[in-house]
Amino acid sequence: MNKFEKICIVDDDAIVVFGLKRAMQTLKSPSELLVFENGLDAIEGFQKMIGEKVALPLLILIDINMPVMGGWDFISEMRQIWPKDRKEPTIYMMTSSINPKDLETAKTFSLEDNYLIKPIYADQLKGILL
Repeated sequence: MNKFEKICIVDDDAIVVFGLKRAMQTLKSPSELLVFENGLDAIEGFQKMIGEKVALPLLILIDINMPVMGGWDFISEMRQIWPKDRKEPTIYMMTSSINPKDLETAKTFSLEDNYLIKPIYADQLKGILL
């Protein structure tokens, strides 16, 4: 059984998004899925959800490098707008980069254990979702 009722994918690469959706289908994930193409769209979507008092995603899979607003800026913004009375989501950073600076930055956000190198496979998602 999936432990996340609502999952958010933030990635500008349609192929990555397709692959993640497909892997979740393979795992028979019953979660509601939100998809945004960049961090700013996700922040605006979350603000709308907060205003409407609807459930926010408790799992966010986000690409580090995107146009408009990348993953690191998104996390900073998200932590500012997230309601204090709601559980903060589990965040996984995704990247195709092998730049060691990205992993160092992940440590500054306490996400070094939630750092995924693309492509993401169903086995990896299974460990996250179940």
